[in-house]
Amino acid sequence: MRLPVLTIGVTVVTAATNIVQLTVPGTFERFGRTPAGLHGEWWRTVTSLFVQDNGVAGIVSNLLFLALIGAIAEQVASRPRWLLHYFGVGLVSEFVGYLWQPVGGGSSIAICGLTGIVAVALWQRDARLPRWAAGATFLWCGALFGSLWWPLAFTGVVAVWIVRDRPWAVRPAGIAVVFTAVVLSALTNIHGGALVIGVLLGLLTTRA
Repeated sequence: MRLPVLTIGVTVVTAATNIVQLTVPGTFERFGRTPAGLHGEWWRTVTSLFVQDNGVAGIVSNLLFLALIGAIAEQVASRPRWLLHYFGVGLVSEFVGYLWQPVGGGSSIAICGLTGIVAVALWQRDARLPRWAAGATFLWCGALFGSLWWPLAFTGVVAVWIVRDRPWAVRPAGIAVVFTAVVLSALTNIHGGALVIGVLLGLLTTRA
């Protein structure tokens, strides 16, 4: 397993921003996603990827899954591809957010971009995947369902308990990403749109 330097770097920068958010009043209001991002305050489209909209719980969850999903993606993709999926999908998904959820923020949609890489690698049974990749993916899908109603986050825990480290769970984890993308998109949840974009880009860039 190679050192996930991009994951570490982006996680550290995001964590530092989150500390500022917790200690400086008004940070989220200044840098989060609002309709003002389409009306002069253009920086919000970028900065909203670094501030979190669910307080301490959102910060801890997003940093944890950035570390997990980011590290997995960095094992199976080139670093330019990693950056494209994280920031490219994240920025495009902000515009989905302006349409579906115009007020918010967080790194979760950028993580969904990386999830596209992971989903394709899981389906292909990429030998470079860590043993825990399927479990981490199920947990992330559960966390995304938790954005609809927090108890749904436990679906990921249940899935991990069922599959544990069984080899056959690899492809089902990839299918779980697609299922999550379809359901959340149907409910106009921003994470669904980000997952769809991430998976489609993952298919297009799978050789990179």
